[in-house]
Amino acid sequence: MKLVKKHGTEQSTVRAVLNAATMDRRTFLRRSGIGVGGIAAASSLSLSMMQKAEAADAPAAAGGEATQVRSICTHCSVGCGIYAEVENGVWTGQEPAFDHPFNRGAHCAKGASVREHGHGERRLKYPTKLVNGKWTKVSWEQAINEIGDQMLAIRENSGPDSVY
Repeated sequence: MKLVKKHGTEQSTVRAVLNAATMDRRTFLRRSGIGVGGIAAASSLSLSMMQKAEAADAPAAAGGEATQVRSICTHCSVGCGIYAEVENGVWTGQEPAFDHPFNRGAHCAKGASVREHGHGERRLKYPTKLVNGKWTKVSWEQAINEIGDQMLAIRENSGPDSVY
């Protein structure tokens, strides 16, 4: 009796499907990494945080009463939540938002002082120059010209890559 291999049997079709469905280690890791990344990104979205935007009401004319406005700290890209105290349309103070998921009521030193950058009494409002140990006020044109001349001198002495 002579044995002959039969084509088209059930076993051979199952084996062909299994061989076509195999993948190498690199493909497996790539696909599983994409899947895990997608699941992690989807799980970080909280549907309770998304709310429909509404237009703000016009501010009160002259009450002098401070209101708290929920906002985001603009100092860095983290996006910590704050409650800004607004009085007559002017930002007068801030407190960290304890229910915000990023900072959970904490406030870094930079975020706590961010209001002082724009509204502080000690911030610079004009250019100054140190002359004989004292800071003196100079015009914007003079400051730009002096800085530009110094940058050109550095560039000539040290090359074009020394000044960005």
